[in-house]
Amino acid sequence: MKTLTLSIVLLALALYASAQTDSVQAPVDSFEQLIEDETVNDTTIYESEIGMQSGDLKSGEKGKSKKDTLHVRIGNQNIEIITSDNDTKIKIDEEFDCYSLKTDKKKKKRKFNGHWGAFDFGANMFFDTDYSMYPEGISDFMEVRPEKSFEFNINFFEYSFGFGQYMGLVTGLGLNFNDYKFKNRYSIRKDDSGVIQPVDLPEGDFRKSKLSTLFLTSPLLFEFQIPDHRHEDRLYVAAGLIGGLKLGEHTKYKIGDEKWKDKGDYGIAPIRWGYTARIGFDDFGIFGTYYNTRLFEDGVGPAITPVTVGVTLAF
Repeated sequence: MKTLTLSIVLLALALYASAQTDSVQAPVDSFEQLIEDETVNDTTIYESEIGMQSGDLKSGEKGKSKKDTLHVRIGNQNIEIITSDNDTKIKIDEEFDCYSLKTDKKKKKRKFNGHWGAFDFGANMFFDTDYSMYPEGISDFMEVRPEKSFEFNINFFEYSFGFGQYMGLVTGLGLNFNDYKFKNRYSIRKDDSGVIQPVDLPEGDFRKSKLSTLFLTSPLLFEFQIPDHRHEDRLYVAAGLIGGLKLGEHTKYKIGDEKWKDKGDYGIAPIRWGYTARIGFDDFGIFGTYYNTRLFEDGVGPAITPVTVGVTLAF
């Protein structure tokens, strides 16, 4: 573009220099011819202005100077060349909109883009618990504190398949971290028969006791979007299935300043699936997940259904 601009400027200057040696009318004819013929490589000559700095030019008059102005448009640049008897000035302006001759380009349609890729933060709860496999007097040792039992998700991969601009299927991958903090003074362990049993914690200043899990997750969601009046930000609703593959589990508790952590096997279901839904506006929303698979494998621990509700921030 710079080379083209320089070439046009040099051409215009050459025309002026040649015209000045002929007559006063010669530049006018040259400019008019340029205006009629010049349409090359997005280059447009808009106008040629002929003016007198002090009255009309008359034969034999001295002290009067003629001023010519030429406007040339190249791409998004305007070149203005002003010449007088003894002076030539060149002005180059960016983003010049001369006489509203800019051509408006149609905006490209925005493709469907789902809302799985995000950071999620939620509160964990247990729903529909059943301790019937345990003797009387042993119950609720897995009761959790929702205000201190958190889920954190990093949904690092997303793929969207649109049926149009505002709806489609969404899938991807994510890492799901869960902390279940127990309300009572218990931890858990497997007995010799492989069944989860409550463990009374030592005396002292009870700080916390929790079970933690790590899953690789993948959803299959149907998402519908409603654009705002500018067609930029969108309200979205997504719902579908979610599955998980267990990557790790451990327990941890703290009494006073002492901490204990055990990365043993606690019978957490290695594969799980459930239902999930998301609703939000633009990049912010809320989500909920209900797992149809119990937390523990059948016959290993109490029948417990994990449920999570939280907020999501898309990226």
